[in-house]
Amino acid sequence: MGKNQKTGVGRALVKQHNQQSKENGRLQKKNVLESFTEISDIDAIIEQAEHPQQPLFSIPQRPINLDLSSSIGKNEMTLEEMRKQQTREEALHASSLRVPRRPPWRAYMSVEELDDNERQAFLIWRRRLARLEENENLVLTPFEKNLDIWRQLWRVVERSDLLVMVVDSRDPLFYRCPDLEAYAREVDDHKRTLLLVNKADLLPASVREKWVEYFCAHNILYIFWSAKAASAAVEGKMLRSPLEADDSGKNNNPDTKIYDRDELLARMQSEAEKIVEMRRNSSSDTGPSNIQSSGENVGGSSSSNNVIVGFVGYPNVGKSSTINALVGKKRTGVTSTPGKTKHFQTLIISDQLTLCDCPGLVFPSFSSSRYKMIACGVLPIDRMTEHREAVQVVADKVPRQVIEEIYKISLPKPKPYEPQSRPPLASELLRAYCASRGYVTASGLPDETRAARQILKDYIDGKLPHHEMPPGMSNVEPDPVNLHGSVSYGTEDVDSKVAPDFEQVLDDLNSFDLANGLVSNEVTIKKSDASHNHHKKPQGKKDRSQRTENNDADGMPVVKFLRNH
Repeated sequence: MGKNQKTGVGRALVKQHNQQSKENGRLQKKNVLESFTEISDIDAIIEQAEHPQQPLFSIPQRPINLDLSSSIGKNEMTLEEMRKQQTREEALHASSLRVPRRPPWRAYMSVEELDDNERQAFLIWRRRLARLEENENLVLTPFEKNLDIWRQLWRVVERSDLLVMVVDSRDPLFYRCPDLEAYAREVDDHKRTLLLVNKADLLPASVREKWVEYFCAHNILYIFWSAKAASAAVEGKMLRSPLEADDSGKNNNPDTKIYDRDELLARMQSEAEKIVEMRRNSSSDTGPSNIQSSGENVGGSSSSNNVIVGFVGYPNVGKSSTINALVGKKRTGVTSTPGKTKHFQTLIISDQLTLCDCPGLVFPSFSSSRYKMIACGVLPIDRMTEHREAVQVVADKVPRQVIEEIYKISLPKPKPYEPQSRPPLASELLRAYCASRGYVTASGLPDETRAARQILKDYIDGKLPHHEMPPGMSNVEPDPVNLHGSVSYGTEDVDSKVAPDFEQVLDDLNSFDLANGLVSNEVTIKKSDASHNHHKKPQGKKDRSQRTENNDADGMPVVKFLRNH
């Protein structure tokens, strides 16, 4: 019995020890740094700033309308007039759309004082953007609202000599933030920003030439790069791009050349050393007081040969993949979901070069919609609630023939009364994709949500080819891209088509009028009944002389009785 008592006491002590350890672990658990772009209430921002221990998901959220097309019904203005007015408003308030600045600080400031100053400056910046959100003529897209994420950016900008902004080559201007470049120059006059155009292997050489002209005309320092190809080269694999055959004769141009790992490291180190050399030569300029925050790094770079290169940009543009390719092994987590990197990381490449990786930031902007940000991978795909709007962005960008060839599906053709060159509707694309893949919900309906996620991931990964041209320049390729070398995607000859049946045209027009409420259901029912009369057997005529018209118009027959007086 004594042995059993000792065993019971031992188990109780172990259980009590484990329980205390769990409680201490909960108390000492660190806050997870999370990107927060969905808060639209300024009071919730203030509450989160005053109570940082409160979990982020407990803050009440209010939906905000981000789509311009939904507000057309409120005004009698046409869509073109509203776009012109929106363009004027955006140009008027362009100076208010800025990156939050870190307030000036001194070395003798306490941690509490510095924290209060940063929170107050951030709330002032947030209130300015809240006033812009109240303007009905402006569409302000979701942006980063977590102060701790912006603090990571401040540290990277202050520590680095050269700032590398990673963008997607298919739409570089969408991912570029000019105000961030201005903020880097405010921190240090000699600091420069390099535009690293990632995924350049998805662009034809002719399109890269057009972007070279645009970058040179606007004095933008750029480099074409492919993190996926560089990672494959590090692993000893050969990654062949589908556009490599078209670019074989144009790779000799140094302006449109896609850099490899060694060339990119040498170019970044060279540009950073130039900045350090210019900083050394400017002995008369001591810099304002707010540069003291980066004085530690400036002094270290000046006294030694080591330079620091910082990487910034939107989520899911390939910053972590670029870092892993440059380091030569996996040092940062990589995933298709935006916001994988939580804190900035310092990675030593050599005694002369150090890399600094910043978490992805969603900068405030006017021009894009929420659905475009989802389609571009800036906002998480798994969190979208309206999948058709995001898929419509894909359907508008990728030609109909390319979608049919890649997915091996047949999309519904436009109606005879519709423009024959219109892009497919999101509902048409989703239903055709679900039918070909067998995506069905438990209720037997097409699983459009699952299909939308897969289509958007293919759009982001480059399986569905697309790209944007520089402003003011048209597409240089008259013929669409031939994906497999045997299929030619051209416009169909209208004259070669067989003229549609007249009865079919009437049926289509009738269905169109019925869908838009232009005719009543009674007319359609009568027409449908008349179309079936051709298949009925002929019947003898009935004597309907006793029926008369119904003056009350209730639709019931009236029988006339003859009375003899």
